[in-house]
Amino acid sequence: MSLYIAHPLDDSLESINLYTIVNGEESVNSICNISEIGLLNQDDQLVFLIPASLVTSYIFIQNKNISSQINKANFISEIDSKIVDQVSENEYLFHADNAYVINKKTLATINTSLSPISASIFVVPEYCINHEEATDTITQIGSKYLFSYSDGSGFGLNEDFLDQYLDIVFNDRPDFYPKVSCSNKDLSKRFEISSELPSFSFLKLAQSDLSKLPNFFKLKISADLLIKKLNFSKGQILACAISIIILVSAPNFLIYKNESNTKIYSNATFDIFKTINKDTKRVISPKSQIDQLLKGIPDNPSKTIKLPNLQIFYKLGSKYLTQSSIDLNNSSATVSIKSMPELQYRLIQSASAQFGVSIANEDVDFKNGFVSGDIDLRFDNE
Repeated sequence: MSLYIAHPLDDSLESINLYTIVNGEESVNSICNISEIGLLNQDDQLVFLIPASLVTSYIFIQNKNISSQINKANFISEIDSKIVDQVSENEYLFHADNAYVINKKTLATINTSLSPISASIFVVPEYCINHEEATDTITQIGSKYLFSYSDGSGFGLNEDFLDQYLDIVFNDRPDFYPKVSCSNKDLSKRFEISSELPSFSFLKLAQSDLSKLPNFFKLKISADLLIKKLNFSKGQILACAISIIILVSAPNFLIYKNESNTKIYSNATFDIFKTINKDTKRVISPKSQIDQLLKGIPDNPSKTIKLPNLQIFYKLGSKYLTQSSIDLNNSSATVSIKSMPELQYRLIQSASAQFGVSIANEDVDFKNGFVSGDIDLRFDNE
């Protein structure tokens, strides 16, 4: 596991010193922006130090008996007069007994740029890296001096403004006597430190518990990030896209299908009513209306309808039948034959009576031993 510390040198975040701690050895190189940090392993850790001028810290003890939203509202009401820009333009973050204010766009830019990196990421105000409980510290990193106060708040500035800021601190806290890690001899004289001041090393950060630091990192999920993180192939991306389209369109299709089936059912129901009773104009309650129509059908029909038995024609001459029709009202039937052998026709004539069918009229032609034409039949129907 390796530890990387990205320390921007200015508020633009375009000039960054990237420190690397590997096997107890510290090295540093310069990069131009966050994207140049490169690919890290999942078990690596990356600490991104937010410039002190971009994040302001306050002492704020949250009330555990009320919600986080109410605590946030109470904090904003306390410091709104101290905020230069609009309240809605800032993020308000809490850690231990401190609250931090940072511009939303600035934090979003940092988090979006860091999200593709696979390592464990910590976005921390730069003055928190050398914080010690119940101790004020001044830490020099390059040309920057970071003030970390015992109450958890802090500040950072360049060497050019160090004396002016110290005058302000002494005016507010005459007993200010910090633990100093720097190479500035003027500071040793100012705090009457006789021994040589120890320089700060990020090796100390590598040996500490990073989870105790306030962490402002929040993963920013996007389509590009998912593709990079999951390492999808083109086929997998296409399959995911199709799946998403199906998931989005399926509810609309089911609604359309349901409405279509409902319409078909309604039309079919109305057609059934029209078949039963042509006077039906409107279907409101299908069950009750069908019940009313069924009540009008007599229990014992006065007439039993008997269909004619034409089996003799189907058995003896089905291949010669071209057409047949039945008139139940007149108890008659008509059969058309074509090129039936005369002998077979005579057989049907003689056997038809046995099937309850009689030949009422024959409009047929006999030619060369074959018979063609129409035959009118009669049958019994009580």
